[in-house]
Order: sequence, then structure tokens, then C-alpha cells
Amino acid sequence: MNAHALRSLALPHGSLVFHRLVPQHVSASAWYRAHLTGDLVRLHRGVSRLAQRSETPLMRIEAALAAAMPHCVVGGLAAAWLWGAASARFDVIDLIAPPGRHPGRLAGVEFHRPTDACDVGTVIIDGLPVCAATRAALDIAAWHPHRLPTVLAELAELGRFDLAELGAVLAAKRRHGRPGVSSLERVLAGAPYCLKTPGMALSSS
Repeated sequence: MNAHALRSLALPHGSLVFHRLVPQHVSASAWYRAHLTGDLVRLHRGVSRLAQRSETPLMRIEAALAAAMPHCVVGGLAAAWLWGAASARFDVIDLIAPPGRHPGRLAGVEFHRPTDACDVGTVIIDGLPVCAATRAALDIAAWHPHRLPTVLAELAELGRFDLAELGAVLAAKRRHGRPGVSSLERVLAGAPYCLKTPGMALSSS
């Protein structure tokens, strides 16, 4: 199995996906043999990386999306990190799954199926589907409330949203008793910073 050829077939952040390679480019036996010889390292079922390529946070997110059910979106801390909040370092990747069948389980991934899963304001950052920054803030308030003050302050300083945007989100979600609203309101009430006008620079592939 040619490593150079495989690099050209990888996803942008280095993930190699079984169904994209087999049988169009390599045989199934070659794929499995490459794992036995140590040339490929498994990330999830059907998703691997080249052994000489280091695993990065972007690769971890990309691999999780590749292994998950279709139409999942990055949320929570991983979304805030993709929006530029360095303080949103994550161990587990939060993915918002679409309504319908159960998304299953993946190591290092937490699937969420909120009732407003269709209202995530998806954008593409570094080639990955990510929820809106305001949505990330609301979901962090619900899923990781102890991390909210620091991450929210950093997102605000980066100009990812302003007070009007957050206020509109809170007003819409408060009526439905959405988890995270109370936590977000408490943090905003005592916030010692000014929320700036958004000024985002996104990259896509």
C-alpha cells in the first residue's frame, strides 16, 4: 500500500475512510493488512490514519464526523475551539446528531440529540460542519457549565457574536425551557466584558 498515494486520498485533515478507498483504490485485504503491519492506525471503525502522520485535534474531529451517521454537526466545546476559543480545549468531541435513528456510539465522542437539532446555524470552518458560535455558547452552558465563563469571554473577545445576537437566541429558547438558558443568563449578568460586533474569518475546503 503506497503511503504517498494514500495521502492524496485522505480527507483534508488526514483521515482515511474505508468506503472512500475500498474497492475503488485499494482492496479490502490490503486495507486490513496495512493495519496489521502498522502502516495504518485505526481511529474509528472504517476510519484510520497513516502511521507516520500525527493525530491532531482537527483530524480527531474529522474522523469522528466520518465515522458518525450523516448530517452530524460539531457542537459544544469542540465547536467553540473551531471558532477560535483556545480555552475550549476538549477531550471528548460533542456532535449534534440529526433527529431520527439513534446515532450509536464512538470512542471519544458524545452524541447529543436536542429537540432543536435542526436549529444549529451550521457553517463550515476548516472544511468541517460546525454550529453557530451562539449555539455553541448555549450548548456549553447546558453540557459543560463550569467551562462557560472562560469560553464565553474568549468568544466575545474574538467578536464571534454580540449582545443582540445572544439576546435573540436566549429569548427564543427561554420560551421552550431549553437547557443552558439559565446558566448562560447568569454568566452574562455578571460578565465584566463587552460583547463585540462579529468579525469572523472562516476557511473552507
